Amino acid sequence: MAALLEEAARGMYEMMGVEIVDESRRHRHLELSANDREGLLVSFLEELLFLVDGEDIAFDGYLITVDGTQLNAHLEGGFVVSRGKEIKAVTYDLCGHALRGLVLSVAGLAWHRL
Repeated sequence: MAALLEEAARGMYEMMGVEIVDESRRHRHLELSANDREGLLVSFLEELLFLVDGEDIAFDGYLITVDGTQLNAHLEGGFVVSRGKEIKAVTYDLCGHALRGLVLSVAGLAWHRL
């Protein structure tokens, strides 16, 4: 699960075209919980999106541990110097208890299902 979260974060930043400054590295610690693992994935990406939008910080170093539906992450990154697209929201569709698809709303584009 930790590897999935890291790759999802990297994929989201890639879709956004995020480039970060290597100087003056920033560190952040996150503790999140959710009702299920799918919710944990969405909560993690929402938090990263909030930080990129609100503080212009993105991450490229991840130390993530997951215990059930609890996430503990130590993140390393830097200030965003450029980005190509804006992601407006992170959501997911559930079919029963199975995750059908993570959906990112990208400004100017249709919904993208991962």
